[in-house]
Amino acid sequence: MTLPWTIYRYLTLQAVIGIVGLFLILSGLILLIDLIESLREVEKIEDAGFNFALKLTLLRAPKLALTLTPFIFLFGTMWAFYQLNRRSEIAVMRSAGMSVWRIISPVALLSLCLGVIILTLLDPLASRMSAQADAEKNSIRGKSTQLLTTVEGDIWVRQRTDDLALILHAEKYNLSQRTLSDVTIWKRDLQGVFIERWDADKVVLENKQFVLADAYRSRPGDTKPVLVEAEIIPSAFDLEDLREDIAKPDSLSIWTLRDFTQVIEDAGLPIVAYQLRYHDLISLPVKLMAMVLIAALFSMKPLRSGGTLPLILSGIAAGFVLFISSELSNATAEAQVAPVWLAAWAPAAIAVLLSLTMLLYTEDG
Repeated sequence: MTLPWTIYRYLTLQAVIGIVGLFLILSGLILLIDLIESLREVEKIEDAGFNFALKLTLLRAPKLALTLTPFIFLFGTMWAFYQLNRRSEIAVMRSAGMSVWRIISPVALLSLCLGVIILTLLDPLASRMSAQADAEKNSIRGKSTQLLTTVEGDIWVRQRTDDLALILHAEKYNLSQRTLSDVTIWKRDLQGVFIERWDADKVVLENKQFVLADAYRSRPGDTKPVLVEAEIIPSAFDLEDLREDIAKPDSLSIWTLRDFTQVIEDAGLPIVAYQLRYHDLISLPVKLMAMVLIAALFSMKPLRSGGTLPLILSGIAAGFVLFISSELSNATAEAQVAPVWLAAWAPAAIAVLLSLTMLLYTEDG
């Protein structure tokens, strides 16, 4: 009973070496490329230099690296299986009575476990680091506008100027009509002293201005709110800024996506991209297992003369096909042709089924 477990540990170790090695190589390339891009960004920002660019790169690199996780598992495990095959270790295992399924199973289990770890721990950490990078960049640019949300799903916007601070609360945001509904605006000075409050059923956001109509104004000492037919309050942002302030799907982790999706839906904004991101994250362990099966399919056959190049080309083609199919599947969901959950899960499920079918045909057929 000791020997099979020893072999399983050995197979798992070889897969870990391939995956971690490729991850480190790609991470180094990402750091270099993103550092160059960060240096270009900081050229346009005052009081920002190489140290700030390096800080942005280190904060953003983990998120960028994790986006390549499926390809890292594909090529990392393909390299591991290829090395085992090249040294005839797979042939020895097969001659000792081990089936291809027993050889693949420890690596497949490893992919599932690592997928869960990435989903629950690493991706949330990388998302927070990426959000911190955006906050650092906005801070040094002097951009203080930020879209916030409450547990009730309402919208909160805050801004600060040279002489006062403004806090805006709205229950809904209509992107097409450029309006905020059921709005309350508080004005305070920089010392926190209350200046006035505005209540309006609807506020139009245009040309960096809040345009209020038939709004009620309350000031210290007033016995009751005063109805004002029209009022314009300067804004530190315009419509495009408000769009950009809404967190992008890729910047959210599995722990915040569902609540934030509800917030966006309550605000009247499209939520398909956020739903796709949620299901894409949930299906990550299955996708990584699919990568292992594809790698085994292309790299566990007996090697012949000149077999390395077809192996590499086949792996690249498989990864490219899976990427294209995922993009096409997501497009069908965005066009409301297919359900979101089906579009997100279909590429991974089809890849697993096809790989299993091909392995059954080649190994047991």
